[in-house]
Amino acid sequence: MPLQGRVGRHTRQGGRHCQNWIKDQQTVIDLLNRIAVSDGGTGGSLTGKINGRMVDGMASDALYSAISRFESKHFPGQTSGFVDPGGRMLARMEALAGAKGRVPDSDDPPPDAPELPPESVLDILRRNVLDESRWQGRYTAGERVAFDPLVTMAVRHIDSLKSQGFDNLGRPVELFGRAHVFREYVTAYIDPSDRTRVLYVGKDQVLGSPRALPEMRYGSPVELHADIVTEKLGALLLYNDGACYRVFPYRRGGIYSLGRPYGRTTSLITHAP
Repeated sequence: MPLQGRVGRHTRQGGRHCQNWIKDQQTVIDLLNRIAVSDGGTGGSLTGKINGRMVDGMASDALYSAISRFESKHFPGQTSGFVDPGGRMLARMEALAGAKGRVPDSDDPPPDAPELPPESVLDILRRNVLDESRWQGRYTAGERVAFDPLVTMAVRHIDSLKSQGFDNLGRPVELFGRAHVFREYVTAYIDPSDRTRVLYVGKDQVLGSPRALPEMRYGSPVELHADIVTEKLGALLLYNDGACYRVFPYRRGGIYSLGRPYGRTTSLITHAP
């Protein structure tokens, strides 16, 4: 059962994810599930899903833990945290699972690990787009699932750029979704008589009024030093340094600051100013 890339995480590099192609993850999961728990396997209990689905480029906590347990049992002290294509870990799994192959002697010298190319900005961005850990506990599962279409579009966009030989976005920030982007000062608040409607007040206005949402954007560039305001739909911001930010519905924030570690949105006020 050949692998195209590594599966798991780099234990010695702070848990950084390996390639973790879904097909490769499924191969390792199937092998571990066919191995008894007493032999370091999972005995059929492992799914490898994150929030109910397999995620390309990310090994679930359960899969990483299962690989690490198997490694500790059969290769104590190695502590790599991943299964290499053509490596001793994979051969041992295949042998114990009943697949063809020799059980390597634990005293065999480990094969030279293939030299992996350094991660590009797009590689980092792709992983960050798929990473939901930042939003768990802050938003409900339903609110997070609503971002799946935008996430899917963003990943396809990134993969298209990579296939063309690019290693970054080529512009400071891009937007997926429908949201207002303001360069001028605008106050946004929820209409107290209709909590699904947002009203806006600019510096030359006295009374608030609704504004039509712009059309859906599919990776369109936006001004870095501007504010973003969402209504009933969320938006996804991609940054040229590999950062990304999910702007949930009825939130506002500065686009520049949202791309920094301290970036936060604020809820729209629920009364007229």
